[in-house]
Amino acid sequence: MFICTVNILSEYISYFFKAKGRHGTHSPFVYQFVSECLKTNMDNNFVLERKKLFNSLKNDKKTIEITDFGAGSKRLGNIRSLKSIFKTNTSKGKYGVLLYKITKFYKPKNILELGTSLGVGSFHFSKAKNDSKIITLEGCSEIHNVAVKNLNNTNCKNVNCINSTFKEYLIENTDQKFDLIFIDGHHDGEALLNYLDLLKENSHNDTIFILDDIRWSDSMLTAWNKIIQSTEYNLTMDLFRMGIIIQRKQQVKEHFIIRF
Repeated sequence: MFICTVNILSEYISYFFKAKGRHGTHSPFVYQFVSECLKTNMDNNFVLERKKLFNSLKNDKKTIEITDFGAGSKRLGNIRSLKSIFKTNTSKGKYGVLLYKITKFYKPKNILELGTSLGVGSFHFSKAKNDSKIITLEGCSEIHNVAVKNLNNTNCKNVNCINSTFKEYLIENTDQKFDLIFIDGHHDGEALLNYLDLLKENSHNDTIFILDDIRWSDSMLTAWNKIIQSTEYNLTMDLFRMGIIIQRKQQVKEHFIIRF
């Protein structure tokens, strides 16, 4: 059984006292991220659609059998209700809003999501920029089917939901370039580093990588610290649950802990 030994309370206290707002940043890019991107308004129609989708999912007692290709849930078994899956979904809270705001502000044309789950993250991307091309990958066929239904019901026509493991898809599609890449699956530090290595073929200097659950386990936190130190990414931002990294070879290497 998987055991997480990360002390989340201790990590949050450390994050809280180190985190800075816009006046604590000297990078023009990060200053704009904090002062403008994080303050991007949500459209009223999006807010209503989001509420409707969430109400539907949080009350859905239907159960499905999960085939988990990643580290697995810390609490749930292989037979799960949709409402229990939704309950642990990062994108239902403020971090889902973060995905929406980043997409709406930076306007990425091509988006890749590793880990569709119920389609909530894809929903945020699609509603923020409905003319972008979004590819989202889900290894479990049962969850994939649910996600496709949710995305169809919410009229997310620019999302291509593919039933595939991350590694299989990335190895076969090295010619695709993405402006925003969201890694929300597997939750294993070594796997995360391997995916980032594979994604070098699919990214460019200004690709925005959003990494979910950077403190989910010891291995994820270790991987995050390695990424911070890596010379591959000159800009790294810590928003506690999520991390953002960009190559940005034109700037001096800097790491920021952002109050969020």
